[in-house]
Amino acid sequence: MFVKLKFIAPFFLIFLFGFKSIDKSYILEHDRLLIPVKEGMLHIIPLTDNSVRIQLHAEKAKEQEELILVEKLAVPEFKVIENSKEIQLKTKSLTVLFDKEKQSLKFKDQKGELFLSERAAGRKMALNHNDKYKSFTVEQRFDSPENEFLFGLGQFQDGHYNLKNVTRKLTQVNTQIAIPFLYSNKGYGILWHQYGLTEFNPNDSFIPLSKEIKSSEKEKEQEVTTTSGTQKVLQREVLYKGNFNVEKKGQYSIMLDLGDMDSKHLVIIDDKKIMDQSNLWLPPTVSALVDLEAGEHQVQIICNIANTPKLSFRKTDNSTTFRSTSAQSLDYVVFKGKNADEVISTYRTISGKSPMLPLWAYGFWQCRERYTSSEHLISTIKEFRKRKLPVDVIVQDWQYWGDNGWGVPQFDEKNYPNPSGFIKELHDLKAHFMVSIWSNPDKNAAIGKQFDENGLYIPNTKWLDYFNPETQKKYWNVLNDNLFSKGVDSWWMDATEPENDALAGTTVYKGPGDFYRLTYPLFVSQSVYEGQRNTNPEKRVTILTRSAFAGQHRYGTINWSGDIGGNWDSFKRQIVSGMNFTLTGMPYWTTDIGGFFRPGGGQYTDENFHELLTRWFQWGAFSTIFRIHGYQTETEPWKYGGKVEENMRKMLNLRYTLIPYIYSETSKIKEGSTFMRPLVMDFQNDVNAVNQPYEYMFGSSILVAPVTEAGIKKWGTYLPKGSSWIDFWTGNSFNGGQKIETNTEIDKIPLFIKAGSILPIGPEMQYTAEKKWDDLEIRIYEGADDQFTLYEDEGDNYNYENGKYATIAFKWNDVKKTLTIGKQKGSFPEMIKQRKFKVVKISSAHLKSDTINKQEKIILYDGNSVVVKL
Repeated sequence: MFVKLKFIAPFFLIFLFGFKSIDKSYILEHDRLLIPVKEGMLHIIPLTDNSVRIQLHAEKAKEQEELILVEKLAVPEFKVIENSKEIQLKTKSLTVLFDKEKQSLKFKDQKGELFLSERAAGRKMALNHNDKYKSFTVEQRFDSPENEFLFGLGQFQDGHYNLKNVTRKLTQVNTQIAIPFLYSNKGYGILWHQYGLTEFNPNDSFIPLSKEIKSSEKEKEQEVTTTSGTQKVLQREVLYKGNFNVEKKGQYSIMLDLGDMDSKHLVIIDDKKIMDQSNLWLPPTVSALVDLEAGEHQVQIICNIANTPKLSFRKTDNSTTFRSTSAQSLDYVVFKGKNADEVISTYRTISGKSPMLPLWAYGFWQCRERYTSSEHLISTIKEFRKRKLPVDVIVQDWQYWGDNGWGVPQFDEKNYPNPSGFIKELHDLKAHFMVSIWSNPDKNAAIGKQFDENGLYIPNTKWLDYFNPETQKKYWNVLNDNLFSKGVDSWWMDATEPENDALAGTTVYKGPGDFYRLTYPLFVSQSVYEGQRNTNPEKRVTILTRSAFAGQHRYGTINWSGDIGGNWDSFKRQIVSGMNFTLTGMPYWTTDIGGFFRPGGGQYTDENFHELLTRWFQWGAFSTIFRIHGYQTETEPWKYGGKVEENMRKMLNLRYTLIPYIYSETSKIKEGSTFMRPLVMDFQNDVNAVNQPYEYMFGSSILVAPVTEAGIKKWGTYLPKGSSWIDFWTGNSFNGGQKIETNTEIDKIPLFIKAGSILPIGPEMQYTAEKKWDDLEIRIYEGADDQFTLYEDEGDNYNYENGKYATIAFKWNDVKKTLTIGKQKGSFPEMIKQRKFKVVKISSAHLKSDTINKQEKIILYDGNSVVVKL
């Protein structure tokens, strides 16, 4: 793949095209349009009716191995039209126009409306002369309208929701996941198809900095004064200062690059903090958008003494730029849809569909750092059962390996004797078992030596080389022999970045590590997913992993936001980062409820932390995966006292009664849908809705508005236009298109149901499979027509891929006040054939305070269609 490349001179291109087509300035092949440009050959490749791939090659290079767009689809119908000014490629749903004079591209939808444009002279491709692999630096700049909102790029801790004009450096580190996929409220998506380091809206103006305070172990704390108070420079921290000038007044992007992870992001401009975040681990880069006056400005930075900061700036100009510094070609894909679902569904169609998780994965996951023995695990589950606290999963964090070697996936026989036996006991208690596995087992351990002797580590690193198929195979065999064959149900794959952007400057099995710098987690996930499916397809693969890359959704991975802090600021940042993450096509995501780094032993009695923990737990109940975790913490609900335990129990019970709704809605993921839905997905024409960073749809019916501040008595929630909304707790109805305030009791999270919604409500359960769905409440929220499809299958295995599932369609007619329950379709072993539905109409008419007015009927259902009048 990495060969010596040569640029094609313009006269040679003319010569070449003279043979291909004397009267045209392009080449038409069966699957693409090729146009000569000054940098090389521009390929316009329709992938589907509503997606097109753009590639620029310096020469007709050998086809690269495809890591993301792996599905081989039939070439869609397209035609090419040329006139004196432009060349057009048209599919059924979009048109790509090449401007001959500007040599740039524009993209129009089916109606002929422009939705995306390359900026004139915005395409760059330059050979990296000092690179022995002859790679390129490639860049593409697009216009971005004033009213555009941009989302995606993965999971970041910078707090940005709308990414327009924001600067980011896409690297894989703890708490940060880089996925170069962008979604616009204009209804299009861009996949920047690069595997290496990518810069988004890069800043090229750097501010000279000088070290003003040299800290040492012996020196005392020093103080820096700002308009928001005194900032202390602690031991092992240093202060940098600098000055810079801006020519014009306006908005500027400021990027801090510390070179390595740090515990503080603190940038002060003109005595005002523009970045201020602390945690034990923070990514190396962070940015902010700042309004500056023309003239000189002073800057101060405090960081760890081991890091050397760089600070850059750029005046924003309504453009969007991608740049990659280790590329073989310029390469991106444009998707157009009527909404985000259509865009993401198309993306998954060509990159692989997302498999379903097992039913039990939607229950509660009990996790802590850490359980110390098999007896510790068992006694914890028994206590959950005794206290009537629902739970489906218990997680074994690291160091269960004892003396077998750090990171070696093998149980310590002293504290975890008879793995098959203790895991069976957990199963008998109706709990599933997840175990932590790492990608850097000790090279001096017996298992590590086997990998090392066979050259299966990345040279001169501690990381296994999953780019090597032999590594993948041997790693899975070790997992199977030591863990999976003993009964382990699922995998917690830690440090899959690999940690701290460690591929930079390495050489991996496939080539230069810089070229594959973002893709490591994709290969780790592939090794475990394919290994388990080939070993036992009766268990759906369930992987919780700390990092991801584009295309990884096809391996059924769940991501979590890493080692985050346990405070209100971190809590808010997780909501924003999660919403952007789901807009990259990755459907399964969660966080450490309460934060990973917590306030020590005082957390068990600190009422202020209890409020945060309770609010975070409520939000966790409305995340795709409901999981708690904490560093050196006993996270069990009863550890925090009766009040916290009871509030958690209420949320646990609510989550479990919603399992029929949750499982039915998440079943649509396999067809391309998304479950945690930023409001841009359903209300992209409502600017106020699109601009809500802390609200989202939980499936198609439930609007979630987490309380993200302490001491709040009333909470404001924006209700999107186009619907009326019903308060889940009171039944009060509100018109959309307004912000309302509701009471925020500590035991409730603000929830609103879209008018017309049909919610199946199940019984309270202690685990997801405890009770069948043969006696459900079907809750109708009147005010509009709507429909809902109840989905059921065997709850595990992959038989659903072969049609082994069943559905029941419910349709509500609001004018006639009738609910039509359709004929049950499909079948699977042990399918319920006789059931009872309690149909309940929720009405806001004649409400008394905090009392929901209900009308209900009992329906005996045998699988045949029935109409219910309410």
